[in-house]
Amino acid sequence: MKIASPHPTAYLSKEFERFAENECKDASPFYHNLSKQIAGDEALLRLCAFVKEGQPVPNAFLAAIHFLILKNRQASLANYYPSLTGQQTEAIPFALFKTFIQEHQQQITALLQQRIVQTNVLTRCNYLLPAFSSILSLTNGPATIIDIGASAGLNLNFDCYEYYYNGEKRFGNSPVKLHCQTKGEKIPAIKPFNNPIRKIGIDQHPIDLTNADDLTWLQALIWPDQTERFSMLKEALQIPELSQIELTRSSTIADFKNLIEAVDPGDTLIVYATHVLYQFTDELLHAFYNLLDAIGQTRDFYFLSAEATDAVRLKWGIANTAVVLTTYKNKYKQEELIAETNGHGNWLKWH
Repeated sequence: MKIASPHPTAYLSKEFERFAENECKDASPFYHNLSKQIAGDEALLRLCAFVKEGQPVPNAFLAAIHFLILKNRQASLANYYPSLTGQQTEAIPFALFKTFIQEHQQQITALLQQRIVQTNVLTRCNYLLPAFSSILSLTNGPATIIDIGASAGLNLNFDCYEYYYNGEKRFGNSPVKLHCQTKGEKIPAIKPFNNPIRKIGIDQHPIDLTNADDLTWLQALIWPDQTERFSMLKEALQIPELSQIELTRSSTIADFKNLIEAVDPGDTLIVYATHVLYQFTDELLHAFYNLLDAIGQTRDFYFLSAEATDAVRLKWGIANTAVVLTTYKNKYKQEELIAETNGHGNWLKWH
């Protein structure tokens, strides 16, 4: 059986340590403790090498285990997963965790080789809404918004949710209620807009919500102790407007080019990507940015990205996720750091 990852276990160990300390420490005690233990286990790290190349190893590996827990709710290990019990648990018996993995190793390997990390983190809409409303408020005309790496497309329904900043309701009436804390003096402005919006999601493997395994995978990508996200997901899946989103299977620059160029020239065009571009190879990323620049010579549009790679953070001189708005207008390109946030978008420092 071919191992997909070229990384040695020493590298993978550091990845789990980094994931634990940088992403989970203040957000998920459950995954923080588990990742620290996985980082020191040679056998589990060897299994992690089957994660598809280009995918974030800790996220993919832990989601594969979570997927099987959700499918095997009678397993002893399921009694320790908050996503099933509704009770917060910071640590689980590691021996029991390893036993579960040994018993399901073949299934885990198959998941790691087939699945990709494609989370719909609804609270990322906390920065999408103010950014998009600022653009859309400039005109009452039609708009097209394209999400690159859309998964199930739930974040494209940014205008169908209810928003609270620092506990104060600021927008919407919806069963999906998103909360955000702000840092610094600025609170993001949400400007009124009433544009007809065409919503398009691009993904190399769009989530098929009529497929039980696809739906379980979407749930498995949620961190088990962030239980409020499961209820938000359940509510978001019931939003009627979800059926109006156009999901398309695309993965090449040619696909992106054809889709974007087919958008009506009279539409306000917004293209965005949240925590997706880090999965691109250097060659693909370079080609993608060249494509955006080329399109910017033929029409006005906006590109919004939220990424936390070392290169992005170094460029903007921040330690967190950079939310960057690139405006292409009259063949001129302007980049602006509009916010800092974390991977889940549950706090913002607006610029």
